[in-house]
Amino acid sequence: MQSQEFKQWLSDFQALRLPQWGDFPDLELYMDQVVNEVNKQLEPLLHVKITKTMINSYVKMAIIERPIKKRYNRDHLAELIIVSIMKLVFPLDVCKKGIQQALDNTRASEAYDQFVALFNDEMANINAPASVNEFDLSESSLAIVQKVAVKSVIYKLIGTKLVEIG
Repeated sequence: MQSQEFKQWLSDFQALRLPQWGDFPDLELYMDQVVNEVNKQLEPLLHVKITKTMINSYVKMAIIERPIKKRYNRDHLAELIIVSIMKLVFPLDVCKKGIQQALDNTRASEAYDQFVALFNDEMANINAPASVNEFDLSESSLAIVQKVAVKSVIYKLIGTKLVEIG
C-alpha cells in the first residue's frame, strides 16, 4: 500500500513539465546565468544541480557545443537539459551520440521540442494503463531510444522516491 506522502509526491511530480524551446531566454547568457536557468528547470524534477565544472566538462568532451565568446544560447540550454536527463540512464558517450543523431535529422529547436513533448506526455500519463514495452517498430530507432530513455528516467525517479520514503 502506498503512503499518503508518496501519493502526494507522485501527484506533484506528475505535474512537473520541461520547458519548451520558446520558453528559454532569447538572448545570450554567461555561465552563471546558464547554471541558474538549467537548475531552475531541472532541480524540481531531478533533484540534482548542474555545475560550472559539469558544463565545462561537457564542452571539453564535445557533448555540447562550445560557447561563443563565453556566451551560451538556447541550443546550449536545450543540450544541457537533455544531457542532464539522459545521463541518469545512459553513459555520456551515448548521450552525445543521441544528440548528434537527433540534430542530423532536424533543427535543434524541433529536436528539443519533440523530446520535451515526449517527456511531458509521459509525465502527464504516469498512471495511464499501458505496457512498458509498447513500441511502434515502424518508428525510427532514435524515436524508440528516446521513449525508452524517458520511461527509464521517470521510473528511476519514482523508484528512488519510493525507496527514500520506505
